[in-house]
Amino acid sequence: MLSRMKKDFIASKIKCTELDESLKNKRQLLVFEESKQRKTKEERLQSKVIFDNLMKNIEKEQKDRQERILELNRCITNKEASVNRRIERQRKN
Repeated sequence: MLSRMKKDFIASKIKCTELDESLKNKRQLLVFEESKQRKTKEERLQSKVIFDNLMKNIEKEQKDRQERILELNRCITNKEASVNRRIERQRKN
């Protein structure tokens, strides 16, 4: 009975060692996968930030362009009015 208990104990020790090794490998795999997932998430967030900044820049450029167009239209209108007033003055003279 004692020898059987020793054999069972040794078998249990071997099984315990195998399970410990398996657990260690699975923990390493978990750490690796978590790291990979974290990097992917960081890259996705960085891409989103870059995209958002790009869209803001595009909107700002479009707004600036529209303002320049409006300013040029005002200048054209003022020039036309000035030319018309000059023509009217010359006619009166």
